[in-house]
This record gives sequence, C-alpha cells and structure tokens, in this order.
Amino acid sequence: MYHASQGPGHSSELPPPVFALPVPFTICAEAAARASGVALADLLAAGRGPRRVSSARALALYLAHVGLGIPQAEVAAAFGRHRTSVDHACGQIEERREVAGWDGWVGRLEDEVRARLMGECGHGA
Repeated sequence: MYHASQGPGHSSELPPPVFALPVPFTICAEAAARASGVALADLLAAGRGPRRVSSARALALYLAHVGLGIPQAEVAAAFGRHRTSVDHACGQIEERREVAGWDGWVGRLEDEVRARLMGECGHGA
C-alpha cells in the first residue's frame, strides 16, 4: 500500500510514493533484491523498470505467494500491482525453475524467507 497523498497543487516532480510493506512482503522484497543484485527501491518502484528489476520483482511476488502462501490478491495489493501480474510473475519463476540450478536457488530463497518470517514474527505465515 502507498503511504502518500497528493492533493491539489502537487507537481509531477515529486518523488514517487514510499511503500510501507507489512513484514512478510518486506522479507520477500529484500531477499529478492539481494539475491538479484538490484536496489530494493528499484524493486518497489511503481513502474516496470529494466528487465533485471522486473525479474527481481517477479521473484519477490513469487516468494510471497508460493513461498509464504499469501493469496495473489494480497500480494498484488501489497506491491501495488494487479493480481494478474502476480499470476504472470509466478508463471515466469516456475518456468525458470526448470533450468538446472535455478530450482535449488529458488528453493533456498523460499526456505530463507520462511525462516526469517518465523524469526521476526515468532510463527509461520
């Protein structure tokens, strides 16, 4: 969800709104950004961004939905995306998991976000 209001008189030169993500989504976004070598701010930006950024975002969406079992609609709302974008992202990551080495890498990220969530919240998703 965005935490910024734009009333009358705001120009287009204002910085983009700042995301305030609940803990599970923050964990997924941070893990995906770090693992992909992109800035967290770029991953959370409103636009699509370069392919590298959109791929990292797809990973974050996947980790939240598949890794933590959060419904697509909730993932979409948290990241400011449409539910179909989450569905598309999950499909992209599932396809990539067919590549040797990727499946294990994504599996380790899923384990990492689950473990971190348990550590921060004291329980699973």
